[in-house]
Amino acid sequence: VSATTTSYLTAAARSPCRSMIHQRFLSSAAAAGGHDRSTGDKGVSPPKPRASSSWGNERRSYRLEQKNTTTPMRPVPAVTIQPRFLRSFDRDNLLALEKTMDNNNLRALEEYMGNAQHKSVRQSVPNRSDPRFAKNSHFIPNNHATKYDPEIAKILAKINGCKTIDDTVRIAHDNLDKLPPNVTAAFWKRLSSLLNHSSKNGMNDVRVDNEPMKHQLDALFCHTMNGLDKYTNPVDLSNVAQATASIAKYVKNKRRGQQNHLETVLYDRFVKNSAPFWEKLQDRSLALMDSFRPKWLVSVGWAFATVLDPVTRCGNVLDVSPFFHGLHKSFNQRRSEFSSKHMGNLAWSYMFCRQKIPQLLNDFSHEFIHRRKRESAQVDDKHIIDDGLDPITLCQWANAFAKSRHKDKEIFQSLSVAAIPILCEFNARHFSNLAYACALAEVVPKLEDGSSLFDEIAAAASPRIPTFDPQNMANILWAYAKMEHASPDLFDALAKEAMPRLRGFSAQQLANLAWSLAKFPPSSPDGVFDRIAEDVVARGLDSFTSQGLAMLAHSFATVGHVRNTDFWDTLDCAATARISELGPVECSQIAWSFATIGRPADDLFHGIKSTVISKMDHIKPQGISNIAWSFATLGYDSPDFFEAVAQQSLQRLNEFTPHDKAMLVLAFTRISHPSPELFEQIASGSVSQLSRFSGLDLFNMAISYVKAGHQSEPWMEAIANEIVLRPSSFSPRMIVGIAWAYSSAGFRMPALFNSLSNECINHCDKLESKEVASLAWSFASIDYFHRPLLGALADSSDGRWKDFDAPSLANMAWAYATAQEDRPCLFEVIAKAATHRSNEFTSQGVSMLLWACSVSGHTDRHLFDSLAPRATELLHECNSQALANIAWAYTVANVDADSLFGNKSPFIDVLAERIDEFDHQGLRQLHQWNIWRKEIAADTVLPPILEKLCYDTFTDQSLRRSKLQKGVMSELVSMGFHPQEEF
Repeated sequence: VSATTTSYLTAAARSPCRSMIHQRFLSSAAAAGGHDRSTGDKGVSPPKPRASSSWGNERRSYRLEQKNTTTPMRPVPAVTIQPRFLRSFDRDNLLALEKTMDNNNLRALEEYMGNAQHKSVRQSVPNRSDPRFAKNSHFIPNNHATKYDPEIAKILAKINGCKTIDDTVRIAHDNLDKLPPNVTAAFWKRLSSLLNHSSKNGMNDVRVDNEPMKHQLDALFCHTMNGLDKYTNPVDLSNVAQATASIAKYVKNKRRGQQNHLETVLYDRFVKNSAPFWEKLQDRSLALMDSFRPKWLVSVGWAFATVLDPVTRCGNVLDVSPFFHGLHKSFNQRRSEFSSKHMGNLAWSYMFCRQKIPQLLNDFSHEFIHRRKRESAQVDDKHIIDDGLDPITLCQWANAFAKSRHKDKEIFQSLSVAAIPILCEFNARHFSNLAYACALAEVVPKLEDGSSLFDEIAAAASPRIPTFDPQNMANILWAYAKMEHASPDLFDALAKEAMPRLRGFSAQQLANLAWSLAKFPPSSPDGVFDRIAEDVVARGLDSFTSQGLAMLAHSFATVGHVRNTDFWDTLDCAATARISELGPVECSQIAWSFATIGRPADDLFHGIKSTVISKMDHIKPQGISNIAWSFATLGYDSPDFFEAVAQQSLQRLNEFTPHDKAMLVLAFTRISHPSPELFEQIASGSVSQLSRFSGLDLFNMAISYVKAGHQSEPWMEAIANEIVLRPSSFSPRMIVGIAWAYSSAGFRMPALFNSLSNECINHCDKLESKEVASLAWSFASIDYFHRPLLGALADSSDGRWKDFDAPSLANMAWAYATAQEDRPCLFEVIAKAATHRSNEFTSQGVSMLLWACSVSGHTDRHLFDSLAPRATELLHECNSQALANIAWAYTVANVDADSLFGNKSPFIDVLAERIDEFDHQGLRQLHQWNIWRKEIAADTVLPPILEKLCYDTFTDQSLRRSKLQKGVMSELVSMGFHPQEEF
């Protein structure tokens, strides 16, 4: 006969019989502490009779006495419970036993409670003087004790002893009218156990071949459902909920297509058509809510969390929010009864049921934090029931709050402090789950010593990396990458562990792995991404979601891994074929990836264009700017696309971040039909927000507005002022670009250029040759000659002149000649390098270089001779200024280049064709060239008409001061002198 320990002890203590057998049974039962599978409580079966024992007669005598007596039940002073036996009892049995004791035994029980050596006992059994434990308190309902009934016990024993599903169903159905709630719960629990046992042993094909068994199951289900209103014991109700939910969990993924499979039959009862059952169970739970102990509430909450999703997927409506509202109210009335494990389990159920009761999580959080503070302060509060925290409980807490989007940083901070002492108990799953939850909540808890929880997890997890499965590896790497928390050793070790096991990763796990390693590349990223690319090509992309495709593309583009062309071909084909599945975010990421690596994909971008235009209203500003930048970068200049982008951007411009605006302006700079209205609106709306722009955004703004020709002085001045306030935000290369933009636009702003020069002067050696030449040209073109910077640029160029291309050599020569820098050695090395690149010069480059050398007095005949053939080839490409400069330079150098100026040269013809394009300065230079040609008795001179035009222009010029004279006069006046100028 099987029954709970509490039932036996209660029956024996209340019996009027004083036989020794009852005392013996009470003491032995207390010492044994067995387990009853029907309720989950600890209990024992009666001791087996010995051969010479009179147990049977005494047992029958006990029944007769109990049946015929009219004596009121009362405690039995003769029965004494030894304190050492009480160690085998759990909290529920102790509390039930307490109600049946006389004063002597109560004193013994209280002495045991007060002197218990184990913290768990002291916490789990509060002081009996607590008013919550009064006899009529809701905490200990009087109807919890189950009366012992031999016939019911016999049925229960048969059900628990069944080895097959058929026998279990048959016995329960045969005794259907006799089944009380606790046996009904035991039946469903036994059925669930047998189902899981058959699954573990490979016997999944369980069939219901006869109609009677189907009817029996239906009858048992209806009996359970109809009897829920009569349940008065919350233990039975919670057991029914847990057992039936376990069956639903088993059958939801294992049902067969045929109707005669047991899984299908059970699926129809407990999932497909079970909404009324769960609603009724919820109503009864609410009625008994005040009688529930925390662990029973946990069972009911777990049951709802298990069945809610499969039930609603079948088209049913199941609202379990009343249960959680009732739970919230009950928790606030008796929160000290709930352990941290209880609260963690209930928060987990809350999350799975997708509830929206933030105050419940707030109360859980406050209670947990309060207890942690009390524990850290070493306050002994016997009214707080807390059985300690283990890794599973901590992860449940963290995941429940994170996945419910309840981003309470204080609770994660408290959880992290609680996790540190027990990290040694964590396994791979615990490490990954805790880190993953923190990343979902977007928090990296900090510790008192300045480190973070992620640092401690990395240190503790590193030795156990071989135990990580693919999901653990993908999750923990994703968490660190999401929070941008670098941990090189952890990433290297995980990457090394993952590479031989890539086949074990699912598609989503592989995408997460690639995305994470792109954020923080391991020490040898090429080898890692080679392996990932090979695996992707081998398995194909059919199993990847659209998000997975986008993550892969973004990852490989981020690390610049382009050498595996098969990977990109596969990705291109897969994305093009599934273009209708791609959402705005995926379109944005894939377009950005292909643009970043400079890989055109005509069909793919055509599909993206159609998708984006049709869904423009649903795309976030960041997506709009990224897609526009991608199309412009790859040269897909589609008027209708960019018109749609411009119109949508103008309507939602206040939603764009500074970075989004900068990317959008950069995109429209690269196409042939920029939107003036868009540029104006962005400028006018961003003047007051420039402090929010990053250094890169300011750089892009300055460059883009100048290139697009939409620069206005107030707008450019506002950007310059912001740059001056934080010059350290700009790298040397960015300084080069900013200087170029302002000098090209003709904005001479001394404060800006002084700030740029001071910031860059010590980093000139970090600049490439083109950047050195560009910076020198920028300062010289606006006549802002920062001598220390020019010196630093010249010094940084020593030893690497061979790296300068032809345009850079021309720019350097022109800049130092314009600045009147006396650097003969500089011009000498420039001339030497230029002779080796004479065929690379453009018409403008030839003009600038020759003019600069002539002005600086470096008239190397070898240089002029080497450039003459190139200049002759480019005569028709030269503008009027270049023609005049070339003629004047050869005049100053006194080098007669027959290939350039001889009878066979088209030089005179080109001059005649473009005579109307020359300004006064150019005509005066040609006049000087013509005089020089006559002096050397050259055959080729200007025609009479051109000669007269040049002469008249030269002689008609009014007298004016030279730059040198202006500079001297300015210095003298500043010194207090007032000399008279001569002309």
